[in-house]
Amino acid sequence: MARPVSDRTPAPLLLGGPAGAPPGGGALLGLRSLLQGTSKPKEPASCLLKEKERKAALPAATVPGPGLETAGPTDAPPGAVVGGLTSRDTPSPVDPDTVEVLMTFEPDPADLALSSIPGHETFDPRRHRFSEEELKPQPIMKKARKIQVPEEQKDEKYWSRRYKNNEAAKRSRDARRLKENQISVRAAFLEKENALLRQEVVAVRQELSHYRAVLSRYQAQHGAL
Repeated sequence: MARPVSDRTPAPLLLGGPAGAPPGGGALLGLRSLLQGTSKPKEPASCLLKEKERKAALPAATVPGPGLETAGPTDAPPGAVVGGLTSRDTPSPVDPDTVEVLMTFEPDPADLALSSIPGHETFDPRRHRFSEEELKPQPIMKKARKIQVPEEQKDEKYWSRRYKNNEAAKRSRDARRLKENQISVRAAFLEKENALLRQEVVAVRQELSHYRAVLSRYQAQHGAL
């Protein structure tokens, strides 16, 4: 028994195309999409333009170039570590008393002996420091007029008092002479040290002028640092 004609007719594909498309166009588009896989929709041109404008608006320090790392902030505080280096290497302060000038100073041994206290260390003009009170000028003291004491009043109390007075005056003269000798030896050392320091200042100033000239020429060619 033969089947009806309607049973042998294949069912139509229910793949609709866009409105206005020719018959069968939707089926072809649907089959092509199944074979090639779903494709990612392209970004509109307006989105690409907005992305480019956003990158252009960013600071140059935050946008890394090709093959370069992102640069650090240009307004880093002093001493901040940027890229492994400090933004400003500040040298540590130096105590002026610890600075020694390379010089040869050989005072006379006799002068050192006269400037040293017997039984103590030898006076060192390189390390000794005088206070402002010690370096003040001393007034000239006029000697008091001698008073003649009659011989009959020169008893044992008189001679004891006179002996003590003479010893105190001798100690005072020796101390003053020792201080004057120390100041003289110290002044001789400082005079020689001062001369060497002045020569060093002249050399440093010449070197500084040379570096300033080099820096000005560099800034004239490449701009300010």
